[in-house]
Amino acid sequence: MSYGEKMIQSLKDGNLEEANLLFAQALEHDSDEELYLLSDSLYELGFIEETKAINLQLLEVYPENDELKVGLAEIAIEEGDMESAMDWLAKIEETSEAYPQALLVSADLYYVQGLYEVSEQKLLQAKEVVGDEPAVIFALAELHFSMGKYAQAIKGYEDLMVQGYDELSGINLSARCGGAYSAMGDFEEAINYLKQSLEESEHVDTLFQLGFTYMQQKEYQRANEAFFKLKELDPSYTSVYPYLAKGLEEELRLDKAQEVIQEGLQYDEFNPELYVQGANIYLKLEDEEAAEGYYQKALELDPDNAAYLLAYTNLLNKQERFSETVEIIQHALTEDEVDPQFYWNMAIANEGLEEYEAAGNSFAKAYPSFKQNASFLKNYISYLREEGDRVFIKEVLRDYLLIEPSDEEMLSFYESINSNY
Repeated sequence: MSYGEKMIQSLKDGNLEEANLLFAQALEHDSDEELYLLSDSLYELGFIEETKAINLQLLEVYPENDELKVGLAEIAIEEGDMESAMDWLAKIEETSEAYPQALLVSADLYYVQGLYEVSEQKLLQAKEVVGDEPAVIFALAELHFSMGKYAQAIKGYEDLMVQGYDELSGINLSARCGGAYSAMGDFEEAINYLKQSLEESEHVDTLFQLGFTYMQQKEYQRANEAFFKLKELDPSYTSVYPYLAKGLEEELRLDKAQEVIQEGLQYDEFNPELYVQGANIYLKLEDEEAAEGYYQKALELDPDNAAYLLAYTNLLNKQERFSETVEIIQHALTEDEVDPQFYWNMAIANEGLEEYEAAGNSFAKAYPSFKQNASFLKNYISYLREEGDRVFIKEVLRDYLLIEPSDEEMLSFYESINSNY
C-alpha cells in the first residue's frame, strides 16, 4: 500500500494522529499518480487543506496542468477566498481541455457572491462549448430553480430525464420537477412528479413537498397522510409538525393537532411557531389560559415578532385586558415599520379604557390600510357613531356599503344621516 492509501485507512479507523504522519510521508515518498488519487480521496472526505497542499506540490511539477488550477479554485471558494479563486481561474485559457470545468467553477464562484445572472452566463457559455453535457444542463437547471425561473428549470430536468437520468448529485429529478411545478402553482402536475419520485425513492423531503402541495389545494386529508408517513420515517424532521398540526386543525381534529404540537416541541422546544400554533388551537378548544401560556413562550423566543404580538393582543383585548394591550403595542410602535393591525388593536384597547381621543387617533392611522376590511370599518363606524361624528362617518359608511351592500342596518343608518343633511 502507498502511504496515501494507509492514510485513508487510518482516517477511516479514526486514527488522526497516525493519518497526519502518513500524510507527510505520502507527500515525500508517494508517486505523482498516487498523490493525484490521494487528492481526490481527501477532497471527497472534506480534508481541504491537505488536498490543497497536494495540488500545490503537483502544480510545481506540472505547471501546465489546468485541472489542478481548477481544483485549487474550488478549494479557494470553499475557503471563502474569492480573490484567489478568480486568480486561479484566470490562468486557464479558452483552448484548455479544462476550460468547460473552469466555467462551471466560475459559475459557482459568482453564485456564492449573489451574482446569479453572471453565473447563468457562465453556464450558458459552458453549454455552448460542450453541448448537452448532463453536468452543465443540471447546473443550469439548479441555478434556474434557485432563481425562481421554474419553467426553465423544469425544461432542464425533463431534458435530463429524457436522457435516462433519474438522479444527479444526489438530487432526484422528478422531485425537483415537482417542487418547481408546485412553486408555479401547477399543483396537479407537481403531485404527479412527486408521486413518481416517491416510487423511485421514499425521501422525507419529497414527502414534505407532497404534503405541502396537497395543503395548497386544501386537500388536508391527503396532506396529513403524507405528513404522518414522513413523521414515521423521521420523527426528528421538525418542519413537519407545524404543517401536520395545521392540517389536523383544518379537519377539526383539534385534540390530535395539539398532540402533534406537543410531540414537535419534544424535538424542537425553541420553535416559536409551534407555540403560536398551539396557542391558536387551544383558543379553538376554549382554553384561553393554556393559549396565553403558549403565546408568552413564543414571545420569550422571539419578542419582536409582529405576528405573535398581534395574536397575543387579540387575546388580551378579548379578555378586556386593555392596559396590557396598550403597553405591548406602544413598545411595538417604536419600530420603523409598523403593521397597521397594531393601530386597530390599539384603537380597540383605548376605546375599552375610555381613552376616546387616543382611540380615534389609532382608528385614523389604521383606516387607510383597512378600507376593504368590513370588520374594521364596522368597528370604526361604531366608534364614530358614539363620538357623534356625522361628517366623516359618511365616508366610512360608503366604504363599508361597497363591501356589504346588503347590510340593512347600515343602509338605514346611512340614509338617515343623509336625510338629516
